[in-house]
Amino acid sequence: MAVLSLRIGIETEVLLCAIDMQDQCKGSLEEFAKGLVGHYNTKVRERPGQPEMRMAFDTWHASEDPTNSRYWSVVEEISIDPDEDHWGLEFASPIIRYEAGSSWRQNLHYHFQIIESYAEIMSDVTCGTHVHVSPGYSKWTLEQVKNVSRSILYFEEAFEVLLPPGRRGNRECRSNRFDNPKLKHLPDLESCFQRIQECTAIESLIHLMNAKEEDPSNVCEDSNGEKAVTERRYGFNFENLMEGKIGTIGMHPICGEMPTECTECSPPETEFRRPPCVTNYQDCVMWAEFGASFMQAAMQYGTSPDHLRTYGPDVAGLAAFIGQAAIPGMNDRAILEKMFARGSGCLPVGALKYHHYY
Repeated sequence: MAVLSLRIGIETEVLLCAIDMQDQCKGSLEEFAKGLVGHYNTKVRERPGQPEMRMAFDTWHASEDPTNSRYWSVVEEISIDPDEDHWGLEFASPIIRYEAGSSWRQNLHYHFQIIESYAEIMSDVTCGTHVHVSPGYSKWTLEQVKNVSRSILYFEEAFEVLLPPGRRGNRECRSNRFDNPKLKHLPDLESCFQRIQECTAIESLIHLMNAKEEDPSNVCEDSNGEKAVTERRYGFNFENLMEGKIGTIGMHPICGEMPTECTECSPPETEFRRPPCVTNYQDCVMWAEFGASFMQAAMQYGTSPDHLRTYGPDVAGLAAFIGQAAIPGMNDRAILEKMFARGSGCLPVGALKYHHYY
């Protein structure tokens, strides 16, 4: 069955330098962000229907607060490494309807125009872009998550081609196969597919695809105080599908509906963490379009190793795989073509870089 609707969210980590020195020379990151939010919302009021922005410094992550799903949120992101001339911030989008007739691209373009009217947007290797994806009007099923998992592993060397060199081997978006303690020692891709097929619940599949490396000297705990067995810092992060994670916390505090029944809520989502930092609309929409379109195709066509092998594991095969699922008015083929023009063939997944980012 064709996937006609998705819900997506976009997170962009950036460095900013305000155009006006009075706006730049603030005593703290929070003061700088407040000035930016005030400017943003003044501009938004000139364009009815454009989501406003709000501060989300009091939550660890913008999507931890389900009411944030209606706004752009500006977040303090501790992984960003700013310098004395730049402020490091993360912007998290409201829930976006990725479907035919949606105005999300125009709204995203206007978002960047407002930010650019206040500050210069810059990047470094500590910044990245994340695209969150969930089904449009339903919950994730085990079969959908299996389909996506198979597709990720099959096309991983095509993804490597499309990434800039600074994003390859990055410990914030490691390989779901070659950096995974449960999969990296298996002899071949077929063995990985077999492990995926053996999973009988979404939770066991998350434990497989986002397995945490054992480190006796650094035992991490999850929010329940138990030993953590999964790791979110993979190219594709499934942790948010875990029971009790974001989007599965029960009824929405405003509307009283369950997350999958309310367009205002943050639904359980899979996070595509591989994209680099983006400093403009054109790059941001390209990575968001690519991430959403890949997930749309994978949910439908990652059904078996045999079916996946009808596509080459290279960039051309990935383009054909995504193109098969495209819906007129939903997917933008011109934007996707720009992505696939970035390279061709396959690139073996290299080792993780020794340092955290470099």
